[in-house]
Amino acid sequence: MLVRSRIRDRRDDFCGTRALMPERSVRGDATEAARSVLRHLIDQHGPVLLLLGAGATAPICLRARDFHADDGDVLVTRLPWHTEFWMSGDNCARYARDHLTLDVRPEVAGDAATTSLEAAEGSRFVLRVRPLDDAESAAAAAAPPPRTGADRLR
Repeated sequence: MLVRSRIRDRRDDFCGTRALMPERSVRGDATEAARSVLRHLIDQHGPVLLLLGAGATAPICLRARDFHADDGDVLVTRLPWHTEFWMSGDNCARYARDHLTLDVRPEVAGDAATTSLEAAEGSRFVLRVRPLDDAESAAAAAAPPPRTGADRLR
């Protein structure tokens, strides 16, 4: 249970705080193609989540029950069907002022081996990144701080 005193009124440090974030976020979205793949994966595997780990350039999709957040991991946004999108603290700082759009592309020869669930379907999730506009920046600044791995129930 979240103790009220842990929620800050203003978000001063997006990546270094510990509280719940709202259900909707200006920080991320998914294309229709990515939504379709997510829905298919959820139908096959149950709840899933996405993780952009330290040093990674593309997110991996995991069964939610197989994920154990590290203390430095940050819940950046929630995508359709309650799909959480987590990042390492380093990546969170790197993308702190960006809007992230989850997209999907066909897997191509030469892609590194991965445990990501969509790879078995011949697809790869990718991120499309653009700077937050002024309205999105203001909304992000007014939002409560995100949840971190230190907050996640284990």
